[in-house]
Formats: sequence, structure tokens, C-alpha cells
Amino acid sequence: MAEQNGNENVVETQEQTTASSGVIISAAQLQSLDISDRFTRTKTATGWRIKLEASARVTVNFTTSMRKLEVTLMQDDCIERDGDDLILIRNQPAEAYRSQRGVSSSPLARSLERTSGSETSEN
Repeated sequence: MAEQNGNENVVETQEQTTASSGVIISAAQLQSLDISDRFTRTKTATGWRIKLEASARVTVNFTTSMRKLEVTLMQDDCIERDGDDLILIRNQPAEAYRSQRGVSSSPLARSLERTSGSETSEN
């Protein structure tokens, strides 16, 4: 009976995050975050929460292999550090963010844009 009460207490204290889409990253591999526009940061019991005040390009730099993740987030989306997790919380379905990609997002995207643009102008 004591175990059952203990389990019930654990369930009661767990918090739930609801999002339309998102990304969860191991915070242990996080080196830095680069956020291109306005945001607010709030400390929490297990980390912090960043709320974007405008659409922004977010670059997550990892400590291993010099890798990085670049994503576009919209106003009111959040980045949350919760213990060992870094969570990018999107308020819209993933499809809505595909149209938010800027041409200036990467050199590869720019070269692909120029290539596809020159092909359509020749036809």
C-alpha cells in the first residue's frame, strides 16, 4: 500500500508539456544557443525556459563533432532546459515551419535556390 501511495505522489508531481511539434535534445551535448531575435528567459526548478517574442532562427551548437542544428521558431514558441533535456517546443504543426525557412538559412540553401531559379528563368 505504501508503494502505491508513493507512485501516486510521483504521478501527481509530474508536469506535462503539450506541443504541436518539437525537438528534444540531450542537454549534456549542448555547447551554445544562438537566437536571432527577441526572447525572455525564466528560471525554473530544473533549468530554464526561453519564450520567443518574435519569429527567430535558432542555432543549437553541440559539443561533439562540431555539429549544429538550425531551426526557425515562431513567436510564443519555447526552448526549455529541463534537467537532462533541451526541448524546442513549437506551437504549430511541423508543416507550418517549412514555409518559414529563409533563403539565407545556409550557403547550400542559397546555392540550391539560385540553381532552381536559373533553371526556371531559362525555360
